[in-house]
Amino acid sequence: MEPKESLQDLFDREDEVRKLREGLSRERLILVLGLRRIGKSSLVLATLSSTGHPFVYVDVRRAYDDVSRRVPAERLYEELRSSLLRLSVRERVLEALRRMGVSLEYPVKVRVPAEEVRDGIAKAFDALNELGRVAVVLDEAQYLRYSTVGLRPLLAHVYDRLRNVTLIMTGSEVGLLHDFIGVDDPSSPLYGRYGLTIELRPFDEERSRQFLRRGFEELGVRVDERVIERAVEELDGVVGWLVYFGRLYLEKGADAIDEVKEMGAKLVKKELEEALSRSPYYSHIMRAVATLGRARWKNVVDYVTAQLGRKVTNATIARDLRNLVKMGFIEKVNDEYRVADPIVRYAVLKALPLSWQPAKGDLAMGFARACSSIGPSEVRRGLSLTTWPQQPLCQLDLVALIHEGRPFGPHALSAVGQYHSP
Repeated sequence: MEPKESLQDLFDREDEVRKLREGLSRERLILVLGLRRIGKSSLVLATLSSTGHPFVYVDVRRAYDDVSRRVPAERLYEELRSSLLRLSVRERVLEALRRMGVSLEYPVKVRVPAEEVRDGIAKAFDALNELGRVAVVLDEAQYLRYSTVGLRPLLAHVYDRLRNVTLIMTGSEVGLLHDFIGVDDPSSPLYGRYGLTIELRPFDEERSRQFLRRGFEELGVRVDERVIERAVEELDGVVGWLVYFGRLYLEKGADAIDEVKEMGAKLVKKELEEALSRSPYYSHIMRAVATLGRARWKNVVDYVTAQLGRKVTNATIARDLRNLVKMGFIEKVNDEYRVADPIVRYAVLKALPLSWQPAKGDLAMGFARACSSIGPSEVRRGLSLTTWPQQPLCQLDLVALIHEGRPFGPHALSAVGQYHSP
């Protein structure tokens, strides 16, 4: 799902485009925030392309090393170098860099000292500043937290001194991007620098319907309204998944929704595994919130305690919940937590093991307490989300399901019989 580069390909983002265009003419720092696959990169690239002004685009994720969990200096420099060489005004940039003693003619293939890379990046910004107004896009900029180069002082210098450069940072892990910038940290070199914030939200149900209908109309394809309604309900306004569904529908028909869920779960599996490996409790908390649908603090604590069979300190769960919110996997609405992306929720539920052992004693009671707020309608939705074909449930199975974190509470005993024979 490549980012769009034309405003004609964007749907119902006129306000965001207007704010970004206005910001380009007067702001030094612009933050574009939102869930993964919500269309941040498309918004930025399409808007910049429509202005005709030069810009540099760096996808920081491409520089991230999954093994070391760092952004090596030379990888980041190589991404910047590649983007500079794609500029329409590249010759002017190259000439400015030559005057500064920097060459971009050859990619960085060997490890070089971080100081040398930082100096090269600083000179690249200086050269860009000589072009007149120019934007530098750092896509998924929260990954800069893992850079082996100290970039915050450099970016503060760009903000303060290079008047022709506008920094655009996109971020799906909003809290981590704020941590990198130092929004609440007076010791951060970037603290106190004003930035225009543009937040992209998922489409509501009506806009999701309009998006799908317009897309199918442009393709000359008629789609049953019931299929559209199901797609709207299950894909929850996330633009990337709606686009993916539209493309797959041409081949799969109504089965495209299930295909999106399966393929989407595979796509998010790697990012989930990498993120959840950072704490031994992240996966348990994600299970709790995904299973319950909407979970209050006490539900999560009871649930995690029951899963582990031991008490975890409130401070530990509070810290990890806060971090999962920062990473964009969970969102807090009033006093309840929910998984922000429906396909991520599906992936978490799908990853639950298929071999169950019955809960005993306090464990069963712990899950009953955790699930006590779940009513019959939630149980019915839980059944459709987490059972597999040809796999009947009975009341004995139910206890085991609760032990494994399935979305069933005390109300389930009455609901299960409506759908499965004991």
